[in-house]
Amino acid sequence: MFLKKKIMSLFDYLKVKHKLLGIYLIVTAIPVLLVGAYLNDSTRDIVLSHSLSEAESNVDKLELRLQTIFNRVISIADMVYINQNMKELLENEYESTLEIYNAYNRYPVFDDFLKYYDEIETIQFFMNKDMITDSHFIYADSIVKQEDWYKEAVEKSGRLSWVYMEDYWTGQELLALTRAVYGQSNDLLGVLAIYVSPDMLKSVVEGEPYQAYITLDRETIVYSTEREYIGNKATFFNQESNASGNDVMDTKFEGEHVKINQHDFRPDKSLDNSFQVSSVIPVEEVMKEPNAIYTRGLLVIISALSVSILLIGIFIRSFHKRIQQLRQTMYQVAKGNFQVNQQINGHDEISEVYHDLATTSQSVQKIIDEVYIHKIKEETWKRKQKEMDFKMLASQINPHFLYNTLEMIRMKAILNKDPEVAKIVKMLSKMMRSALERTDRPVPITDEIVLMHYYLEIQTLRFGEKFSYQLEVEDAVEDYYIFPLLIQPIVENAIIHGLEPKEEQGFIKITMAEEDKYIQVEVKDNGVGIPKESLSEIRERLNDEEYYSDGNRIGLHNVHQRLRLYYGEKYGIEMDSIEGLGTTMTLKIPKIKHEKGVG
Repeated sequence: MFLKKKIMSLFDYLKVKHKLLGIYLIVTAIPVLLVGAYLNDSTRDIVLSHSLSEAESNVDKLELRLQTIFNRVISIADMVYINQNMKELLENEYESTLEIYNAYNRYPVFDDFLKYYDEIETIQFFMNKDMITDSHFIYADSIVKQEDWYKEAVEKSGRLSWVYMEDYWTGQELLALTRAVYGQSNDLLGVLAIYVSPDMLKSVVEGEPYQAYITLDRETIVYSTEREYIGNKATFFNQESNASGNDVMDTKFEGEHVKINQHDFRPDKSLDNSFQVSSVIPVEEVMKEPNAIYTRGLLVIISALSVSILLIGIFIRSFHKRIQQLRQTMYQVAKGNFQVNQQINGHDEISEVYHDLATTSQSVQKIIDEVYIHKIKEETWKRKQKEMDFKMLASQINPHFLYNTLEMIRMKAILNKDPEVAKIVKMLSKMMRSALERTDRPVPITDEIVLMHYYLEIQTLRFGEKFSYQLEVEDAVEDYYIFPLLIQPIVENAIIHGLEPKEEQGFIKITMAEEDKYIQVEVKDNGVGIPKESLSEIRERLNDEEYYSDGNRIGLHNVHQRLRLYYGEKYGIEMDSIEGLGTTMTLKIPKIKHEKGVG
């Protein structure tokens, strides 16, 4: 009950368009998608189940065929094991090589087996006795006796052993049955190796719809429909699969998701070895057709839902737009704006409410006009009249008053025979006139040089012998225009922060030179310098467009930002400083021949 109230409470806070869309999705879209997903999964399960059943049937047939082949090989091994003629052949003593060849010829059993049994590729007997070697009888020298398969056969003392080994003569790796053979005195005569024909194994797995693998002891792939895997380690067995019997594994093989139907069996008299027949079912390949059907069905569902969502969206959007228009109009009226647009789409209840609201607003507006409009106009006229009076008063004080006052002070200084004060006042007057008459448009660079010269002369008179400067300007530079008040703030900053704290004599060198694509202005002082940490902070502050200072270094930030604003981000101020030695500030300004060159 509490949960229901909580859901209803949240539902009440949603907008109408969200409620309509949510109800549509819950009632229509989501159920359709869930049903489609359920049908797809069911189809996939049916197809996969059918493939597994088919693979199970095929693996049963493969197991039966392999049992027949292996049992025939075992029977041949038994016949060789109990054959007295072979034992006599190996136990007799021969005086010459000719007697050995004649003895081999009197024992054609191996050739007969190869002739009548297709399951056998070849038979080799590795003799313990040092006799002449031929295609079937091979002397087991020290190298052969060190082979694992030989040691295993001897250790089993006559029991059967299945191994994957090389043919002594061809070097081809084949599945073989090995068995130690003993003489009348129970002494070891040698090890018998019967190699299974790969053509017979091929005939067993040939025509299988899926990849088939024959493995020995869950380790080595002795045959496969994919020949490149023959002789490799069987990596598709996992620890969770049964060690014997039948099993269906869901795993990864060669990077693909596969189902492996595997049968485990032991041939007759094989106590220590087992074989596995596996059919690898690639899930993605099996599911290719069901997935295509699902994709087409999903496209149909999505198309139908898209059309329905488009239609419901158009309706919701139209409905929401009209509701919002009504709401905004009511809010507008509530705030005192009664100029209501009477146009609204539709001819239903919403449009009727809107028209009624418009009629009410017009009535209220008419009343307000009759009572208050005249008074508001009167108050507005009085306020404007006061503003005009103030502007007329302020306009009476103009820059000429300041120039005349400075000129009067200069004349007084001349009359009082104080030429130094007169000089300072004259330069200050020219600086003030230049600054007050400046506009934010490019001016000849010579005007800035004159202004800077006045400023430096005033500082020279101020500091006396403690301050000196050097101004070097190339002649070619004087032909260009720059924006006003870009150089003087840099010089002023050098004096205030570099030279004033310095006890020794201060010096500033200003150079202006023409480069290939720009004018370079360098202001260098021998002041107190800037610590590395402070220098990094100043550089970061220069590039911060939103930085506002309380007055400290505002000139640098202003100049840097103006340069970047007018000329582009590749221009601005570059600062280098060594604490205790001085600071160098460099400005790069584009070469502009006249005022129109500025974009």
